[in-house]
Amino acid sequence: MSKTELHPDLHPLFDTPSRLNEAKESLGDYPSLEQYLATRPVPALSDWQITAQYLTEYAASSGTYNRFRGETQRFLLFLWNISKRSLADCTSDDINAYMRFLKNPDESWIARKPFHGFTNGAHGIREPRHDWRPFVFTGKGDYVVMQTTLDAATRALHVYFRTLVTRKYIDRSPMITARKAEQKASRANFEADNGDEIAPRLTDLQWSDLKEALLAACEEDDKYERHLFVVMTMKTLYLRVSELAPQRNELTGETYAPTMSAIRPKVIDGHRYWHIKILGKGSKERYIPLPSGYLYFLKRFRRWRALPPLPEKGEQIPMIPRRNGTGQVGKRSLERIVKEAFLLAAKRMEDEGREEDAKEMEQIADHTHYLRHTGASMDIDAGRPIRHVSEDLGHESVAFTESIYIRADASDRYRSGHTRKV
Repeated sequence: MSKTELHPDLHPLFDTPSRLNEAKESLGDYPSLEQYLATRPVPALSDWQITAQYLTEYAASSGTYNRFRGETQRFLLFLWNISKRSLADCTSDDINAYMRFLKNPDESWIARKPFHGFTNGAHGIREPRHDWRPFVFTGKGDYVVMQTTLDAATRALHVYFRTLVTRKYIDRSPMITARKAEQKASRANFEADNGDEIAPRLTDLQWSDLKEALLAACEEDDKYERHLFVVMTMKTLYLRVSELAPQRNELTGETYAPTMSAIRPKVIDGHRYWHIKILGKGSKERYIPLPSGYLYFLKRFRRWRALPPLPEKGEQIPMIPRRNGTGQVGKRSLERIVKEAFLLAAKRMEDEGREEDAKEMEQIADHTHYLRHTGASMDIDAGRPIRHVSEDLGHESVAFTESIYIRADASDRYRSGHTRKV
């Protein structure tokens, strides 16, 4: 088989969100896919249909859609062609075998650069690209799986099977009894796994350093007021960077850009509170109460922008403006703002002679999710009800929040382990 010939067991399964929505109704524009599904060792069409329906629910967020599409596509190709089973017959043994396959996939399943799965053919037909593969590895040498890759696959499959159970397509998720050991990277990569929590966070000292560094920077140059507001908002309200950026719905073509009108008052039991409307994953809305202490930073930011202290009804001013003051910044710009904030803190640490602390801060400067996890973790530690934190995070269940943020007696265990006698 030549390098440009599509592997006989492989075929891209799911197109772009808008095209997938049409394909759910008819595979007329996908004759090769229709033929592929019909020739699998197991009945594959119904598996494809329920998965297509599942994926279109995430079409509003291209990043989430692409991530879930990649994970479910790889798994179905493995299940049908290697395990030779359908979703209805899938067991924990298949999950265990798949995790082992992720660590050492067949070379013929790996592409050395990413390709779209489908391309336009004659008469509107969508044809598979012959150089497409389920895995992409752009590094040098042999393919090496990282623990983060296995974690992402595990989380995606948990969500996938939970949805299939909810829709009564299967009776029970095989992930429940799958071996956790199979979901770990090989022993050769063990030293790279430092035992961090699933939700990595800043230490109390790191957060204090970050906040103080931003406040000091604002005194030197007021351009950092934008950095301060972004960091305080993401940490305090447990936000993903994508939730502060414009979001395009791939199905409708509409773009939602957060404005200051998302922040509004609400009266409950005779008391006036403020909350913010957030559009999260899958275009799901949630309303997050604003802490009274956060209003100081909101008013400060609005004063810097020459706006009234608090948002007014229908205010269509961008939540986070570009440098020139017009329009809403995008996701990459927000990531850059967060990184610059972390590097300010690192510089402050270095100036104080704390070189190791500075180096660690530099290493996590690209990880915006630290702010979301830090805010949630600190509030749980401070005694805020886990159910309230879970709802503000946008999680589907409290159990899921607990699995990410709660480590039973972790602080006490490490403290006692540190002070015990040798």
